[in-house]
Amino acid sequence: MIEYANSLQNGILEAYSGILQGFKNSPKTQFLISYAPHILHFLDSLYLEKDMDDVVMKTAIGVLGDLADTLGSSAGPLIQQSLSSKDFLDECLSSEDDMVKESAEWAKLAISRAISV
Repeated sequence: MIEYANSLQNGILEAYSGILQGFKNSPKTQFLISYAPHILHFLDSLYLEKDMDDVVMKTAIGVLGDLADTLGSSAGPLIQQSLSSKDFLDECLSSEDDMVKESAEWAKLAISRAISV
């Protein structure tokens, strides 16, 4: 059952990632801002469940980075208010999986840019 849930969660995360990347550098990016809190809530719930495998973890931290990268300064305050974004990022940065760590390093850079703008 956990494998099935991870598969479904990864599919949802990949869809979010595709949507965010598709809107990047688009004049319609502002339409996504109202969805950002819901995406962050989904990421928080995944992190708090603690049932993620490394594939889901990598995709989830990538979505957090995509959110920051696509929405820029509009995402910064939302990410800072998120229940678990910082803890999740820290956990991914210290992961033994190189792919998770690499995604987390990119997400950290994107989040830093979004917060500092």
